[in-house]
Amino acid sequence: MTVPFQIILLTPGFAADENDTSCLPALQDFVLGWKRCCPGISLSVISFQYPHRPKSYTWHSIPVYAAGGHDKNGLMRLYTWLKVFFHLVLMKKKKRTVLLSYFLTEATFIAQQFTKIFATDHIAIAAGQDVRTTNAYLQKLHPDKLTVVVFNQQMNAELLQATGRKAAAVIPMGLLQQVTADGTADNRIIDMLIVSSLIPLKQVDKAIRIISLLKHELPDIRAQIIGKGSGYDTLIELVTTLGLNEQVTFTGAVSREAVREKMQAAKILLHTSASEGQSTVISEALSAGMYVVCHDVGRIMDHPKIAICTDEAAMLLAMKSILHLPQPDFSPVEILPVEETIKAYTRLIESLH
Repeated sequence: MTVPFQIILLTPGFAADENDTSCLPALQDFVLGWKRCCPGISLSVISFQYPHRPKSYTWHSIPVYAAGGHDKNGLMRLYTWLKVFFHLVLMKKKKRTVLLSYFLTEATFIAQQFTKIFATDHIAIAAGQDVRTTNAYLQKLHPDKLTVVVFNQQMNAELLQATGRKAAAVIPMGLLQQVTADGTADNRIIDMLIVSSLIPLKQVDKAIRIISLLKHELPDIRAQIIGKGSGYDTLIELVTTLGLNEQVTFTGAVSREAVREKMQAAKILLHTSASEGQSTVISEALSAGMYVVCHDVGRIMDHPKIAICTDEAAMLLAMKSILHLPQPDFSPVEILPVEETIKAYTRLIESLH
């Protein structure tokens, strides 16, 4: 596929190098999807806050400019915005330029200001909680003048409630790589896998309490928690207090490839997050043949292997039901490939003219 335009992606954060696979994995798939589907495209990335130091580098042969804002506020944030704006001026070519901004926050705000002056096309990609009224940037943006994309209808409903306008399109983020699985239980030695940032929003403490209750019925249950975050020490203490040191293992942060390997050896993904736009880990878990127990967040499809739960008690019941299945089915679920995502964006971009 050839495209007669250049794409510049603006995002608060982006992978610092090719080994930084845990930084916004869905966005990494999206960028690499453009490269795969449109190998000759002029594609580049501008990141506002992370990496924390200013630098220009290449990521999988794609040019990236990091403004290095390091989440500083006040005049330093304004300085970061100015650096991004002037870098955009330098990057704009005579050919058609399309800005894609990720999150309805500073990236969308600056892209919208740039578009007013230079009449470039701009698509704003909402990523989760940014569609809610709690997002202060929504007051700075002009939703009636934005072409917004959301991942699912749940986000679309929240955007309508917050702004009075629905998104221009609902486009899920497809997977760049389907995770392989043989469908059998032979190598499924991990009963429960939690892949999450260890922060309050993700409610990993809820997962630990569920493990504690399951232990009474299944004393040999084994769970692994993958991730890092500010709540690590508190969660370690909770595991010790509940006497789960034999049942729960913390791996810390690992590469995305290592997560996929764990998924091939695990039965259930327990996803306790209170809010999620689209969870790549849910998609990858299904692709790896796992069952998923989660709240009504973050998925791009409904499937019999997904148990949607309203509270902790419902999650416990769902976990028990799956773990007691006489013949569990670990065959992989086919997930939307990233190629379909890119085709949808290409059609949307073409509709802007």
